[in-house]
Amino acid sequence: MKKLVFVVLLSGCSFNVEVTSQRTALENQVMGAYKELEDDLVLVSSVRQGDASAEAPAVAPGKKVALDARQNQEFNRDDVEELKEKEILGETAQGGLVVLPRGTGKSGAASPKELKLAETLIAEENRDRAEVWKRIIASNTNLSEKDLLDVRKTYAKMQREAAGPGTWYQSEAGNWQKK
Repeated sequence: MKKLVFVVLLSGCSFNVEVTSQRTALENQVMGAYKELEDDLVLVSSVRQGDASAEAPAVAPGKKVALDARQNQEFNRDDVEELKEKEILGETAQGGLVVLPRGTGKSGAASPKELKLAETLIAEENRDRAEVWKRIIASNTNLSEKDLLDVRKTYAKMQREAAGPGTWYQSEAGNWQKK
């Protein structure tokens, strides 16, 4: 009889175990540092557009480079998104932007003008992303240069999650997929 009661009691119990993996902690760090850059970019932009006599807040040189990179990303965002929608550009599993390989998307049908724009945007965007990743690592005491690949993969995951329908991305296994 005791065994039966014990089984009945256990069947009514449920355990809610939440495991926070290193990946989740890294995602939180990357997202937090990225959000901080976004907030600083808004602050710097509002000072620039406001009173001409207002002084811009002092920004550390490393942070300024990352803010300039984020500003350039924002400037190029519409063109990047348009070429993604046209299935010319895609996101790699390691956080890079590339022209989609032949047989994937419609890069083979792109005009020379679109391809030239794509190459310019890729060079700028990947340079800007590298600066943002450097800043994320520099601003987090728990991260070092050895974490760069993980930061890049986390950034790629964030890009995949934020991507609109029809966007091409590379899975972690290296296969191209359309969202």
